[in-house]
Amino acid sequence: MRIKGDREKMTMRSEALRYWRSIHNKYSLLNGFNKQRRSALIKKHRQRMKERNHLSIFFVLVFMLVFVTILVAEVFFIDEHRTGMLFSSKRTSEFDSLGDIPDYFMDDKKLVGQLEIDTYRRQELSVKAKTGNEERFFRKNVDETHLMARVTGNLVQSVQGLAKADWLASLGLTHVTFFGANSTATDAEWHPVSHTRHKFFVYSAFYDDRKGRIIRVVGATQTKKSDRVWCKYWYSNSSTLIVNGAIKIIRENWNLKFSACFIACPLTIYRNGKQPIPPPESVSLMADPGGNATNKLRVLNLDVAKEEVRDTFAVCVKPLHFDYNNVNQMIEFIELNRILGVEHFTLYNHTVGPGVDCVLRHYVAEGVVTILPWKLDIKSQKEIRTEGLFAALNDCLYRLMYRHRYVLMIDLDEYIVPHANLTLPHLLHYLHTKADANKVGAVSFQNSFFYLQWPDDPNSASLPPLVTLRKTRRRQRFHPHKQRSKYIAVTPNVVEAGNHFVWEFLAGRGTLNVPNEVAFLHHYRVCEFGGDDCVRNPRITDTSMYRYKDQLISAFTSTLRRLSSTCPFDAKEKALWTLG
Repeated sequence: MRIKGDREKMTMRSEALRYWRSIHNKYSLLNGFNKQRRSALIKKHRQRMKERNHLSIFFVLVFMLVFVTILVAEVFFIDEHRTGMLFSSKRTSEFDSLGDIPDYFMDDKKLVGQLEIDTYRRQELSVKAKTGNEERFFRKNVDETHLMARVTGNLVQSVQGLAKADWLASLGLTHVTFFGANSTATDAEWHPVSHTRHKFFVYSAFYDDRKGRIIRVVGATQTKKSDRVWCKYWYSNSSTLIVNGAIKIIRENWNLKFSACFIACPLTIYRNGKQPIPPPESVSLMADPGGNATNKLRVLNLDVAKEEVRDTFAVCVKPLHFDYNNVNQMIEFIELNRILGVEHFTLYNHTVGPGVDCVLRHYVAEGVVTILPWKLDIKSQKEIRTEGLFAALNDCLYRLMYRHRYVLMIDLDEYIVPHANLTLPHLLHYLHTKADANKVGAVSFQNSFFYLQWPDDPNSASLPPLVTLRKTRRRQRFHPHKQRSKYIAVTPNVVEAGNHFVWEFLAGRGTLNVPNEVAFLHHYRVCEFGGDDCVRNPRITDTSMYRYKDQLISAFTSTLRRLSSTCPFDAKEKALWTLG
């Protein structure tokens, strides 16, 4: 029985062993299969990651290629002469190579489409000579130096136009002045162009022989599909000449219905060779070359010594409006800029208050300020950008072109302040040691805000109400060049001025970007987007304006004291600084 029991135990053990071996073999096969499966999955995952990496690299390369293509295309799109990328031959680590495209330009395709960089149009006019034989003249090329012209001692045959009453009513005008041979030519006055389909006004005219001899007229017209016009030249011997005008829309128009513009009137005839036309004393712009002129502009810059332009500084300020009457700000602006080295100021008056009007008359009498009237009959901000400011800036550019080499394009709350030098003449002399002066068409300065909501400097409590001494806290971060930056134009080298940068130079010129440790724009204003959130921005204390404290206080108080007995100053204006 004992032997039988041992055998049964051995049998049971054998069966159990076989059972566990079968289980082991089964799970070994399963584990092997799982290992193979895991290995295959890992391999497949790695393959997918590799493919994704290849795709990522491909998309990055495509993006970079597209971006570079857009960048290069828009550089040439903006700068017809491919001059925007230049910089001086004296390259240093302080100054970088540059272009004249705003930093936001690549992000605004709609703006690119609306700029209308070259809006010279092909125009054709059929006229009858005195003999009655019809002749046809037209412009073959878009360049302003290749315009056809028609010379005549008599008026050409009138083209079809609207009746006077219908034309005036269609443009919302009530009356118009007609100009003839005996009429006195005007300057710095807005006058309409007769018989146009849309509002069309002209303000001033300049002789410009830098890119080709033309009469350059500053005006305002419809941004797209503007009316074609003709230029009627008036000479001292009572003879006249009618030529075809070419319209060029000034680029910074914010996609509004109307824009500032140039009208290029040629001084060359391309008939039987190249024949020069003598510059006229005055010019009229007409949509109907056989009708009566409703404007007659005196041509400026005819008799100027262009080789003797003085290395002096002037300021251009866009039109004053909304009955501007901040007396303290105006006096501080003029006196501080004079300390910095500015000799003359040109301002445009849409509407100013009685106090500022009296202050400006004082400076006009001293020969420091020129005030030009500005009554443009186009709705500001709804139809045209801020009183047509780009017409004012370009009028000021050409008006001062051969009087002052350097012109600051700034607002009343802005100051271009040297930080490595004391005055603007010293600053430009220093910059010319770093760059080739012959290639510089403009000098750009980065913007930094001194927000008025920040507390006053504790040392300014006993000082006169001068914002440049009261506000010494500024935003730490500077805006890049061409974003809120301002510039000094080298006037003989600039063709088209903008608000924050130059749009077009003569060939071979460009912008010099100044590092902020050398100089930058001090901008004193409230938060740019409304409210008071701007005060949360990182800030630093900048007391650099205290270098001019004694001179500024003396000039400000003496001027205010001198004018207080004759000008209608409010008591608050004499003592307080207002944010308005």
